[in-house]
Amino acid sequence: MQLGSHPRRAARILVHQGDEELVLLDPDNGHYYTLDEVGTRIWELCDGGRSIAEIAGALDEEFDAPPETIRADLLELLEELSDGGLVLDAGS
Repeated sequence: MQLGSHPRRAARILVHQGDEELVLLDPDNGHYYTLDEVGTRIWELCDGGRSIAEIAGALDEEFDAPPETIRADLLELLEELSDGGLVLDAGS
C-alpha cells in the first residue's frame, strides 16, 4: 500500500474488544491478530474513505510521536494487515 491507498477493513473479519487490546479473527483460516491502542485506532480509521496519508495526519494529531515514526509504523501495520487479507485497498 502507498500513501494514496484507501485501506478498508475486510467484511469477513470478526472483531472482539478486550480490556487493553482489539482481537481480529479471520474465520476463513482461523488466524487471529491482536492490536494495541494505536493499532486499534488505525483499524477504526480504515474505512475506505481515508487515504493512508489522511490516516497518518489523524494519528499525528492524536498521538505524541514524531510524524516519521507514525508513518513508518502505520505503513508497517497496514502491510501486515494487507498481507493477511484483513484490509484491502478500497481503490483497487
